[in-house]
Amino acid sequence: MNFKKSDLIFLPVGGSEEIGMNANLYHFNDRWILVDLGISFPDETDLGIDVLLPDFEFIKSLGDKFLGIFLTHGHEDHIGAIPYYADNINCPIWGTHFTIALLKRKLNENKKGNHLELNILNVNEEIKVGDFLVKAIETSHSIPNPISILISTTAGKVFHSGDWKLQHSNNLDEKMDFENYRSVGRDGVLAMVCDSTNALVEGRTPPESFAYDGLLDEIQNRKNIVLITCFSSNISRIKSLLDIAKKTNRSVVIIGRALLRAIDAAREVGFINKMPDFVSLKDINLIPKSNLLIICTGSQGEPNSALSRISKGIDKHINLMKGDTVIFSSRKIPGNENAISKVQNRFLEQGVEIVTDDEKNIHVSGHPSRDELIDMYSFIKPKISIPVHGTRDHIDAHSVLASDCQVPLVIKPQNGQFIRLNGSSQGVVSKIDFTTHVYDAGEVIPINNERFTIRRHGLWNGYVSISIVLNENGDLLISPQITQRGVSDDDNVSSLIADIAIKIEEFIDNYNFSLNDSDNRLSDQISKLVKREFKYSFSKRPIVDIHINKVE
Repeated sequence: MNFKKSDLIFLPVGGSEEIGMNANLYHFNDRWILVDLGISFPDETDLGIDVLLPDFEFIKSLGDKFLGIFLTHGHEDHIGAIPYYADNINCPIWGTHFTIALLKRKLNENKKGNHLELNILNVNEEIKVGDFLVKAIETSHSIPNPISILISTTAGKVFHSGDWKLQHSNNLDEKMDFENYRSVGRDGVLAMVCDSTNALVEGRTPPESFAYDGLLDEIQNRKNIVLITCFSSNISRIKSLLDIAKKTNRSVVIIGRALLRAIDAAREVGFINKMPDFVSLKDINLIPKSNLLIICTGSQGEPNSALSRISKGIDKHINLMKGDTVIFSSRKIPGNENAISKVQNRFLEQGVEIVTDDEKNIHVSGHPSRDELIDMYSFIKPKISIPVHGTRDHIDAHSVLASDCQVPLVIKPQNGQFIRLNGSSQGVVSKIDFTTHVYDAGEVIPINNERFTIRRHGLWNGYVSISIVLNENGDLLISPQITQRGVSDDDNVSSLIADIAIKIEEFIDNYNFSLNDSDNRLSDQISKLVKREFKYSFSKRPIVDIHINKVE
C-alpha cells in the first residue's frame, strides 16, 4: 500500500456512494480504529437476501493493529453488522449509554458477543487508544445519545460527524451547545467526514415538535383504528406518539421485536420514565376502534415485517378495513420506494387511508439540510471536506456546497480508497476492492458467491429433475422420469419432456460404458442434452438435477 506508517489515512469500508452499511477506518502510526459497523438492506432485486454487510476481511487481517470500534449511534446502518462479525472482533467497542444498551440486546438476541468488551463513552469524554485521542461531541439525530467523534493525532484532527442535525429533540432532553462545535473549529481541524443524506434538501430540518403537531392533528381527527409505522429506534417519535395517545384517549399496541427492544433500552437508560401499559395482541378486540393506536415496524416495506403481513391480511391479530388509517411517519430510504409502494397499495385496495409525509407534516428527518451543513462548515472550518453517507448524487451536491463554503480541498470518496489526509500530497493513495457480504444459511459470505448465481439462474430459468435407473451393465430399466418447475406450464412442456425422455434413452443405448466411467460423466452429457432441448424450445437454460440409480 502506497502510504507511510506515520500517515493519517481515512479508508471507507462502507457508506460512501450508498445509504447504509457505514464503516470507516482510520490509520495512524501503523494502527487502526473503526467508526461504526453497520448493515444495509437489499432492494427487491436481491431476492432471498435479508441483510447486506460490509466486507470485514481487511479489518480482520489487521490483527492486533486494529485497536477499537467507536459507535456514533445505535441505528442499524451503524451498529447492525456487529452481531454478524462478533466472533471475529477482538478489540474494545465504545458507544454512548443508549447505543451500548441497544447493542447488548441485539447481541443477546443473536446469542453472540459474550466475549466482547463494551464500554460507555460519555459526551465530552476523551479516550486514548494507541496514538489516537478520541472525543465524543454531543449532537442530535432521530435516536437517543448520538455523537460526533473528534479524532486527534499529531498529524492532525478529524471531525467525524456521524448522523446529525442542529434542531434538537426537546423530549429527549438534548442540550446541544453550538459553542462546542465552534471550539472544535478554533482548535484547528484537518478534515471533516460529514453526513450527506440531505445535501439536496434546501433550508433546515425541522425539530421533532414539527412532527408532533402534525401527528396530533391527524390522529385526533380519526374515528377508527390508527396504525403508525416508524423507525424502531426513533425514541423521540415513539415518545411523541405515547403522549399523543394519552391526549387522544387511545390505548397503545406495540408490534415488532425491534420496537420492543428499542423501548426497553430507552427505559433502561432513562429516556422513557413514565410509560402506559401496552395492550397485548390477544386483547386487541376488547378495545373500541376509536380508542386504539398501533405502533408497528415495517416502514420500509420489508416483506417479512409486521406491517407487510397486516397489509396482506394474513396477520392473525390485526385486520384493517375501510375507515382505518395507516400513517407512515418515516422517510423512504433510497432503494425501498417500490417495496413501500406495494405495501401502501395493498392497504388502499382494502379502503384503508394512507398518510405520508409527502402531503402531511408527520415526519422530520434526522439529517442536516443544506443551511445546517453551511452552519457546520462555519463552525468546524476544516481544511479538507470528505462527504459520506449518501449516494453519488448526495455526495456531489455536498461537495459543491463544501467548495462554496471555501473549504480548500474536497475529496469525494469511494469505498476501498485509502485517502491520505496529512502531508503535501493529500488524496487517494491506494485502493482495495471490497465485496459486499450477506448472511445466508448461518454464515457470512460474499454476495458474489456461486450459490446466489445459481439461485438467480434458477429463478429466471426454472428447474428440471431427471431420475434414471440403470442395471449393472448400464441398461435402462425404466423410462427416464422427468419433472420441471418454473420453465413453463405443464401443458406446454409435456410433449418436450416426452421427446427428451426418448432422446435420453437413445443416448444411453448408444453410450459406451466402461469400468472407469463415473456417474458424473454420464450426468454431464445428459445435462447438456436437456439444456440444449429446453434452450431451443423455450429459450431457457434450466438448472438440471440428475439422479442416477444403479440396481444390481
